[in-house]
Amino acid sequence: MPQEKERRGLFRRAARGATSVALEVVDPDLVLDHVDVNALIERVDVNQLLDRIDVERLISRIDIDELLKRADIDALMERVDVKALVDRAGIPEIVAESTSHLTGSALDMFRKPIVGIDEITYRGLNRLIGRDPRAFPSGPGALVNWVDEHTQDTGVRTGRYAGPVTRLIAFVLDSLIVTTSFTLIVAGITYLVELVSSREVSADGPGFWYVLGFVLWAFLYLWLSIAIFGKTLGKTIMGVRVVGSDGSVALHGRQALLRAITYPLSFVIVGIGLLGIVFGRERRAWHDHLARTAVVYDWGSREARLSTPLAAWLERKGVDD
Repeated sequence: MPQEKERRGLFRRAARGATSVALEVVDPDLVLDHVDVNALIERVDVNQLLDRIDVERLISRIDIDELLKRADIDALMERVDVKALVDRAGIPEIVAESTSHLTGSALDMFRKPIVGIDEITYRGLNRLIGRDPRAFPSGPGALVNWVDEHTQDTGVRTGRYAGPVTRLIAFVLDSLIVTTSFTLIVAGITYLVELVSSREVSADGPGFWYVLGFVLWAFLYLWLSIAIFGKTLGKTIMGVRVVGSDGSVALHGRQALLRAITYPLSFVIVGIGLLGIVFGRERRAWHDHLARTAVVYDWGSREARLSTPLAAWLERKGVDD
């Protein structure tokens, strides 16, 4: 027995020596080149291998706290492109769409009943003087034709002539905006003058220069808003915009300028120039005719989705027919 153990020990030492020599002589890369890794992996039964692994025991041996201590979280976060991650998830689009939908729905609650009042007022007053408003065009030809081709839902108001009540409220909103913004501008200028000159600036009342400045500011607000956006802030809130009388959405700069210049003409003779909005076939005031423009509803391609009792009554009466 001692001799047999000695022989085994001698054999093991010889095997180890031979293995060491083989590893020093043989190039591992050369061996790997002759190994078909794919075939080797295919022969491995992954499910059986996982069954033999005690996952719970493996997890229990992991010290999470020690692992987190060794992890450089700051360095890891620096390598994460958060903006690209957010963009790939489409979060900005989701937020924008949700915000737009909520804002539009809230405005619809306000706009749709007023459109109903527009129709009642316009149709009722024209019938009083013996005219049938159903024979009038619903909007500028080219624009309404495009809307009719792309939408089958009569609830879509975009492209139809805006009614008198909607335009009146838009005018009131714009008047408040112009007055408030001009007051803030004057207050800001007054404060800066007092700060620089160290003298108090007092005004006994709205004099010539104050009135001139107000008129100029109102003109610039009306002109630039229509020229750049096709609508003022008041019109935006009410869901209307200014277009060409032929239905062209893009206005020429001179049209916006001429409209701003001639705007007061509709008011000078007891507002007679505004009667066309109520009784005209195309609901256009004097300044609309002079500038070859029209005012239409602009709710995009959607309808006002929040129904109201007034809207339901109008639909039963066939107002949108």
